[in-house]
Amino acid sequence: MKLPRRLLLAVFAFLVSVAGAAEKRLITPHDLWAVKRVGSPALAPDGRRVVFTVQEWSVEKNKATTNLWLADVATADVRRLTTAAVSDGAPAWSPDGTRIAFTSKRGEDENAALYVLRLDGGEPERMVELPFAVSAPKWMPDGRGIVFATRVIPELAGKLAAADLAAMRKELKRRKDSKVSAKVSESRAFRYWDAWLTDGLANRLVHLDLASRALRDLTPGFSYPFTVSGEFSFDLSPDGRLAAVTINSTPPPYAGYLNNDIYLVPTDGSGSPRNLTPENQGDDSDARFAPDGRSLVFKRLDTPYYNGEFQKLWRHDLATGRNAPLSEAHDFSIADTAFAADGASFWLTAEDKGSVPVFKLGADGAALTAVHRGGTASALDARGGAVVFLHSTSARPEELFALDPATGQARRLTRFNDDLMAQLDLGRSEEYWFEGAGGARVHGWLYYPPGYDASRKYPLLQLMHGGPHTMNRDAWSSRWNAQVMAAPGYVVTWVNRHGSTGFGEKFSQSILGQWGDKPLEDILKSTDYLLAKLPNLDPKRMAAAGGSYGGYMAAWVAGHTDRFACLINHAGVNDFITQFGADITSFGFSNVLGGRPWENPEGMQRNNPTTYARNFRTPMLIIHGEKDYRVPYVNGTALYGIYQAMGLPSRLVIFPDENHWILTPQNSIYWNWEFQAWLARWIGGQPTLGKPAFGAADAK
Repeated sequence: MKLPRRLLLAVFAFLVSVAGAAEKRLITPHDLWAVKRVGSPALAPDGRRVVFTVQEWSVEKNKATTNLWLADVATADVRRLTTAAVSDGAPAWSPDGTRIAFTSKRGEDENAALYVLRLDGGEPERMVELPFAVSAPKWMPDGRGIVFATRVIPELAGKLAAADLAAMRKELKRRKDSKVSAKVSESRAFRYWDAWLTDGLANRLVHLDLASRALRDLTPGFSYPFTVSGEFSFDLSPDGRLAAVTINSTPPPYAGYLNNDIYLVPTDGSGSPRNLTPENQGDDSDARFAPDGRSLVFKRLDTPYYNGEFQKLWRHDLATGRNAPLSEAHDFSIADTAFAADGASFWLTAEDKGSVPVFKLGADGAALTAVHRGGTASALDARGGAVVFLHSTSARPEELFALDPATGQARRLTRFNDDLMAQLDLGRSEEYWFEGAGGARVHGWLYYPPGYDASRKYPLLQLMHGGPHTMNRDAWSSRWNAQVMAAPGYVVTWVNRHGSTGFGEKFSQSILGQWGDKPLEDILKSTDYLLAKLPNLDPKRMAAAGGSYGGYMAAWVAGHTDRFACLINHAGVNDFITQFGADITSFGFSNVLGGRPWENPEGMQRNNPTTYARNFRTPMLIIHGEKDYRVPYVNGTALYGIYQAMGLPSRLVIFPDENHWILTPQNSIYWNWEFQAWLARWIGGQPTLGKPAFGAADAK
C-alpha cells in the first residue's frame, strides 16, 4: 500500500525527532565552561544597534577570551567586531555612533588600556595606557574626549604628566621587585573580597582629549579609593559639564560606617567634588542624569550596613538641591534603571517572587507595571527608543533580548548557545508554595532529574542559597547550577526561605537577630511538603548543601537536626568570632546577629553554629577558597577541625588561589566532582564526571 506523501513526511519528522532526543546527553560541569557568556550590552545613541561582549573559556588553558560583537536591533543580524585572544570590555558608543571605546590589554600593554574602534573599518587604536588599568570609559557629548577612571599612587600622581606616569611606573617596579611581602594596616577596612587595601592607592576620574592625548585629572588630590570594592560608577550630564560619581565619604581609617554618596564633579577641572547626598548615612549609588539634564536619579539605602533593606530609587533636583524618593511606595529592591524615551519615566528590573521582570515606573514614581515577566532580566539599557537586556532561565544561559516598548513583547537577538543546549537532556523545573515558619507562604523552585520516573525512588537535595538577603531565581548559573546538580539523579529544591529578597522587605528582614531559626524551619517544612507531594522521594537519602550564608545554614542544620544523610558547606560563616576577620561584614555584622564579643556575647553565640557542636552528627564536606576575604577560610578549617576532633565523617577541600567563588574552569570542574562524589557516597546517584585529571588536587 502506498502511503500519502504528507503521512510519509510526518513519519520521517517523528523518527528524526526521536533520533534527536536519543542523541541528547546529560549536562556535565564541563558544559558550564562551554557556554558563551554574553554581557555588557550598550545601545547606540539612535537605538538601532547594540554592542556587547561574548566571553569564551578554554578549560585546557584555564583562561578566557572576551571580544566585542554587534547586533542590529531590528533584524537581529549579529557580527563580530574584535577577534584578538584578549579580554575586551566596557564598550561605549561615541555620540555620533561611528566609534566604540573599550578597554583591553593587548600587545605590550602592561594593564588594560583605552582603545577606540571605528565601525567603518580598521583595527582598534590605542588611545592611552597608564600605570594602572583604565575602567568605565564614557564619551563626552561633543565626541572629542573620553572620561574614565583609573588608580594612582597619590603622592606621585602630580598632574598625570609624562614624568608623573614614569615616576609611578618606577615605584610599581620597585614594589614588585621588593622581597618584603608584609601587609600593614591601621584601618578598619584593610582588604576586600580577594584583594588587600594596604597599597596606598587612590582612584581618579580622568578626561582624555582625543586629538592631543592630553590627560586632565578631574579629582586631583583625592587620596583613597572611591569605593573599597574597587567598583567605579559614574555618569556624565547631557551637556558634558558634570560627572556624577559614587564615592565613599568615610575616609581611611574607615572608623565609621562606610557611606557611598553621589558627588558632582566638574569635567573642566575647575572645582572640587560636591556631595549631593550628605544627609543619608546609608549607601547612595549609581547616579543617572535625566535626558534634560535638570535632575539625576540614584539608588538609596537608609541603613549604613547590610540588613536586608530594599534599595529604592531617588531623584536629585540640580536646581534646588532637593533629594526625593521615587519608588518608596513599591515593595521592591531596585536593580537596573534606565530612562524611557519620554525622558521622564523609567525602565527597571527588580526581584519578584522567584523571577526578575522588566518593569516600567511612571515619572512620578506612582505607577509600577511589570512589562516582561518570566526568567531573569539583567544589564538593561535603553536609548533611542529601544530597550535591550540580558535574559536567562534555569534551562538557558543568558542571551541578548530586545523589548518592544509598546507591546512589552521580547525578542531574542542572539543564539550563541542554542547548539550546545540542543545536545543536553535537562530535567523540568517548577515553582511551588508551602506553609513555612510562622504560617507564612514560602516559595521554592523544584528541579527534576532528566528522565524522571514517578515509579522510581529518588534522593532529595536541598540547596540553601546565600546572602542571606538574596533570592533564588529562575536563572542560569555558571557556579551553583541546579540542572548540573540534578543530572546525577537527584530531585533538587531551592527554597526562598525567610530572609530572602523578592518577597517584600518585611520578609527579607525577618531573620535579623535570629539568623538560623526561621530559615531552618522553612527548609524542614519544605522537605515535609515535598515528601508528601512526591511519595517516591526516599526520606533516608536526603542531603542539604549551601554556600556562604547557605554554608552557615549547613553548619546550623548540623547542630539542630539529623534528618539529612550528609551536608555540603561551601565558604560558610561557621564561626562568628572568626568572621570578625572578614573584609567589611564586621561593620554591621554585630547589628544583625544578636550581640558582639564585647557586648551581649550570649546573644551572638546563640546564633553561632559552632555553639551547637555537641549536636554535630551528620557527615559534612567542607570547601573553601584561601583568598576568600568575605568569609575567611579559617571558617572552614575551624569547622573541619571540630569535626575531626569529634571523630565525625568529614572532608576538607581548600583552593589556595580561589576567593569566595570558584572562578577558574579546572578548579570549578574539580569542585563539582567533589560535590557529586560526596553526595554519591552518602545518598547514591551517579556522578556525571570522573575525577578530573588536571592534577591540581590529589586527595584520596
